[in-house]
Amino acid sequence: MPIYVGNLSDTVNVYADNADGDAIPIRSIHGPGTGLNGVAGIALDASEKLYVSNAANSTITVYAPAADGDAAPVSIIAGPSTGLAVPGGLAIDSVGNLYVLDTGGIPVNRTISVYSPGASGDVAPIRTLKGIQVADGNLNGIAIDGSDSLYLCENVPEIISVFPPGANGFVAPIRTISGESTGLSVPTKMAFDASDSLYVANGVDVLVFAPGASGDVAPTRTISGPGTGILDAFSVAVDSAGLVYVGNFSLDSTNGSVTVYAAGADGDAAPIRTITGVDTELGQPTGGVAITRTPAVVTQDNWRWCNKCEGLFFAGDTTTGACAAGGGHNYAGSGNYQLAFAPAPGQSNWRWCHKCEGLFFAGDTTTGACPAGGGHDYGGSGDYVLASPPGTGQDNWRWCHKCEGLFFAGDTTTGTCPAGGGHDYKGSGDYVLVSL
Repeated sequence: MPIYVGNLSDTVNVYADNADGDAIPIRSIHGPGTGLNGVAGIALDASEKLYVSNAANSTITVYAPAADGDAAPVSIIAGPSTGLAVPGGLAIDSVGNLYVLDTGGIPVNRTISVYSPGASGDVAPIRTLKGIQVADGNLNGIAIDGSDSLYLCENVPEIISVFPPGANGFVAPIRTISGESTGLSVPTKMAFDASDSLYVANGVDVLVFAPGASGDVAPTRTISGPGTGILDAFSVAVDSAGLVYVGNFSLDSTNGSVTVYAAGADGDAAPIRTITGVDTELGQPTGGVAITRTPAVVTQDNWRWCNKCEGLFFAGDTTTGACAAGGGHNYAGSGNYQLAFAPAPGQSNWRWCHKCEGLFFAGDTTTGACPAGGGHDYGGSGDYVLASPPGTGQDNWRWCHKCEGLFFAGDTTTGTCPAGGGHDYKGSGDYVLVSL
């Protein structure tokens, strides 16, 4: 799950999910073509498109999932009909609506505008929350829980207001979190974990409130203390495994950091990783931290094409298995293919046969024909997932309905099938394999 960080230097850096120390970004969106100008907030939708609020030019720019360098936005929300003045915090609900906290103008004019999925250009919001500010302090962040309730934090007075799903116009909060017991002092940005516990970046600490917390209630956990490495917690994110990511602001542009904490971290908990240093190009992470909600896909490489039978087999074992063309498999001329384990997008229930080392489909009524004799046996196998086009990789891999194995059908031959003759892909889909 890559880590996205919005920086004061009009840059959005992307780090590997295991980044630590002076880690170089795996991607960095910056440059005149990006439209970034005063990055104030970032958010990711379900398809991993990146949304960025630009406070200096009153726009929301949207980028493709793999955007890098001087990448042009795939869409821009801008113009007088949008009502945008100084857009700040962003959030996206379960159906893809985009929420924008606008901090421009006098407090009475500050709003939260909601735009429909795919909104682009000079488009009016579908809803606008007004009268949201309690006093004259700063409106710092918004977040949406699992039921699409909207949370807003303000630092004078220190209060978190909760609005119902679909709120529009002048709507009173359905509940608030405030008071001495809460520990709120400088609440900035917020995030939720999978159980809807609320995490609040709060200056020198991170507060965690129980789902549905209301009133002058104490946090269930507080990440705080000299061992935490928290400098000035400006933003927070939580991934699907419960790891907590904190963006730390520093007046020294070379001293910003992202500290990462184990699930359930409490008290003076040391980070399990800290991203900081010159090579990180982190600067001052005022634009927030965002983590994709999609669980990381686990993969295994060293799958190879056999030039004798055309099948795919695992070459990372102590044997090359059994080939229908005789002897063991031979991967001379093969690429190194990478397979994903479930859960992942695509068709699951592809299995490794420990007898022949080949890959076969175990979701049929038969285990097929194994060149080592009898049917395939997937004892000890993981559950592999194959994707279909469009996709990145080599296509024309097919299922043989005779042996249940996977083979490459883009050659001049259909290879050798253990059920006799060549492979036959009647009824098969077209599968794409990633080659490293």
